[in-house]
Amino acid sequence: MKVVQPINTGGSYNNIQTVYQLSRFSGLGDNLTGTATSIAQKLGPIIDAALTKNIPSLGVWVRVWGPCVYQTDKDCSGKGRVSNVADNVMYVVHNAQANCYVVGVAGTNGNTDTKHNWYDTDCLDNNVSTLVPFPSGITPTNSTSSNSSNAGNVSLGAAMGTTNLLNMQDPAAGRSLQSFLKVVQSSSATLIFAGHSLGGSLSPTLARWLFTGFGDLAPWGAVYVLPTAAPSTGDQSFADGFSKVFPPTSIAGVSPYGYWNQVIWNQYDVVPHGWTNLMNVLPDNAQNDVVWDYVKDKSIQTLYGPLQGFDANLTYDTINSKYQLLPTPNPYVRLPSQMFTPSPLPPQPSNFMDFLNIVGNQHISAYDAYFGVPATVAQAKVSLMSPGPDAKERPADLRNTA
Repeated sequence: MKVVQPINTGGSYNNIQTVYQLSRFSGLGDNLTGTATSIAQKLGPIIDAALTKNIPSLGVWVRVWGPCVYQTDKDCSGKGRVSNVADNVMYVVHNAQANCYVVGVAGTNGNTDTKHNWYDTDCLDNNVSTLVPFPSGITPTNSTSSNSSNAGNVSLGAAMGTTNLLNMQDPAAGRSLQSFLKVVQSSSATLIFAGHSLGGSLSPTLARWLFTGFGDLAPWGAVYVLPTAAPSTGDQSFADGFSKVFPPTSIAGVSPYGYWNQVIWNQYDVVPHGWTNLMNVLPDNAQNDVVWDYVKDKSIQTLYGPLQGFDANLTYDTINSKYQLLPTPNPYVRLPSQMFTPSPLPPQPSNFMDFLNIVGNQHISAYDAYFGVPATVAQAKVSLMSPGPDAKERPADLRNTA
C-alpha cells in the first residue's frame, strides 16, 4: 500500500479527524426548512461559525464554494411531491497553510419530518434495484465528463445523487464544483472528497466521475477520498476502476485509521452492510450479516445479539425488506475498506426499539468515538422501516419509524 506523509493544516487534530469533522459540518443544516436558496443562505454562516469555533483543533479553514443545496420537487418516478429540507448539500473549504481543499458531501438528512424529508431515503439510499453504466449513465447539465467509456455500473440512487451534486452552482460565483476546481487546481494543492453515510457513497462516486483517469489528476499535487460509514455504490468493475485512479493509501503516523481512498466502517454499523452483506452471507457472523438464524415467531440472531418472538419478526421484516430490493444475483461490491470494531461493543437489545436505537448509535456515535472527536451533528437518519407483510400488525409507534 502506498504511504504518504500527513498534511499539516495547523490544528491539533490529525488528518482523518480533521477531514471527518469538516465533512460532518455539511449536515449542520438538517433541521433547516424552506427553499433550497433560503436553506443555503442560513447554512453558510452556520458552517462558518463551526469552522471558527474549531480553529484550535482543525486549523484555519475558509469556505470558498457553497454551501449548495439541492431540493427535489418530484418523487422517484417523476411525479410532483413537496420537499422543504436540504436533500443534498455540498460545500468546499480551503486551508491556506497546507493549500488543501476539502469537498464535504452531506449524508442522509436527519430531519424527523418524514412528510417533507423522504427524498434521500426513497430515491437515493434505497434506490438500488436498478444499476446504470458509469460514467455515461450520469449526465448532469452543469458538468461534463472527460471520458465516455464505461467502467462498471452504479446504483440508480447513486447516479441521481451524483447528478444533483454535479449540477449544483455556487450562489455567489455561479460556478459548478467542476468549474471551481479547474480554476483553483494547482500542482502544489491537495484536494480531498469526504462524506459520511450517503455522503460516503456519493463522495467517491463524485470524485471518480470528475477524475476518470490518471491524466485528470495531473493538475493537482494529490487527490484523496475519505468515505466513512458508506453503503456500497457499484459493482466489481466500478470498484476496480475507482481503485486504479484512487489506490488505497495510508498516512504515516496516523494510527489506527490513517487511510485515504478506502471506506472506513464499523462492523456493527448496519449501513455499510448494504448492499453487499445484509443477510444470507456465509459464514453467518457480525462481519457478514445483520441478521441470521431466523425462526418465525420464535427468535433471530442480530449483529447485537438475539431477539425473541414478535421483536424477532419485526427485526427480520425490516432487514429482509431491504434485502428484497437487491437484483439477483447481487452485483454490489464494497470499495476497498478498513473495518474497525468499536469499543465498547454495542449492548444486547432487549426489544426491537433497542435494536433501532443501537443501529443509530453505531452509525454515528461509534465513529465519533473511534476518531476521538466530539459530536457536531445530530444523528443521521437510518431508515430501516418500510412496509412489509406484517406492517399492519406492528405497534402504532413503529409503523412509520425511520
